[in-house]
Amino acid sequence: MHEAPIYAQLISERGDVPLQVRSEARRLLRELGWILNTDSSSTDRPPGSPAAPTPVSTSGSRSLPPRSPGRFVRSQT
Repeated sequence: MHEAPIYAQLISERGDVPLQVRSEARRLLRELGWILNTDSSSTDRPPGSPAAPTPVSTSGSRSLPPRSPGRFVRSQT
């Protein structure tokens, strides 16, 4: 792709914004990849990163027994 004069002028005035955006996107992808691949029990997180949420396990969980209709008795005063 040939560089357009307007593009060169914009870069000289504003900086190479597309390059800056690509660099920031790569940095975020690396950081998110690290966070997603890190064991949630690990404590060696980068400074300023939030703690990973505790995963909710559905295996081994017990459900409540079914409600019986008419079991609730309203006291009369």
